[in-house]
Amino acid sequence: MNTFGSMASEIYSFEFDGDSTITSISAVSGWLQANLGKLNTVVYANFTGDGSDIPIEAQSIHKELYLYSYYTKQARNALRGIINAGSSSDGSNILSVKDSDSMVTFVNKNEVSKVYRGLASDSKITLDKLIAQYNIYAAEPRQVAGIETAYSGVYTSNVYPGSVYL
Repeated sequence: MNTFGSMASEIYSFEFDGDSTITSISAVSGWLQANLGKLNTVVYANFTGDGSDIPIEAQSIHKELYLYSYYTKQARNALRGIINAGSSSDGSNILSVKDSDSMVTFVNKNEVSKVYRGLASDSKITLDKLIAQYNIYAAEPRQVAGIETAYSGVYTSNVYPGSVYL
């Protein structure tokens, strides 16, 4: 299994508990591969199409990018009323039925959307932290100037007799 397949398998198993009604491993893997450019943009990298050169830290960021995208899309779908392809005629949006006073409670699509927006917001916060940490710790200096530059020989100082600078 390639890198995208293993990342997709982890998302499918750990985030969605292997529920095939939510998504499939191939759909997640396809999204990960198709959105590799988004990962490259946020971490200032140039990972290749097969994903074999993506370090574990960047894989975590890529998985979180997927989750953020998924939750944002689900929030939109909930507002449209098409989440899980349920319609009002098939009874999938009925939350509870009370017999004595003939009361029927339906799913509030606005509340469902708010929950997904909350999940997307949490995912975005995590994503921003991961990106910042990756960019801080993976950064390399573009130019080295001063005492750290390459030199030849040993320098001594007249100010501090006996001291040697390498």
